Amino acid sequence: MRPWLQKIVEKPEREVSWLQTLSLLESIGARKIAKTVGRGSPSLEVKEHLADEERHAVAFGGLVRQLAGGAEVVPLCGEAAVGYFQGLDRQVSHWMTELSGREDPWQNYLLVTALIERRAMRLYPLYRQLTRNDLVRDELGRIIEEEARHRQTIEGQGLKILQQYGVSDFAAGMRIEAGLFSRLEVALQCATAATQ
Repeated sequence: MRPWLQKIVEKPEREVSWLQTLSLLESIGARKIAKTVGRGSPSLEVKEHLADEERHAVAFGGLVRQLAGGAEVVPLCGEAAVGYFQGLDRQVSHWMTELSGREDPWQNYLLVTALIERRAMRLYPLYRQLTRNDLVRDELGRIIEEEARHRQTIEGQGLKILQQYGVSDFAAGMRIEAGLFSRLEVALQCATAATQ
């Protein structure tokens, strides 16, 4: 991830577009939580996760507004980013349905979220290290703390579900996620190479 992230932070306008992409991804995550496990009477943990994801989307969006001076900003590789998230949700849900023999929104939520949080905990700290913008660095620090908290809780629950079906770890899910993320990375590499 380092090469294309370094190219993103080299140009302020490109970084603002990247922040818009992150806001989009966090917003998609919040909508998926609300649609799958946020209906009815969700647990306090689900409500906290939903609120944090919304806050992350708003925080990244606020940085975009502040850094772009109110100008409209198009997400960097927005279509590829949406494809990554939607594809992950679809493929992991299909995998879990085959594994368990039933469609279960709760188990799908846990597994998709665990994989997204694992990616976020590799991406956000690296981005925080590379960005030259103090406002972005400070906000990423807060977001990383919240994502780490989600990851611990959700991974534990997800692992218990996998173990019920004879799967000992997240390796198969991580392969699905890595394949989809690599497509997003190709789009980001092309976008940053084309605008040097």
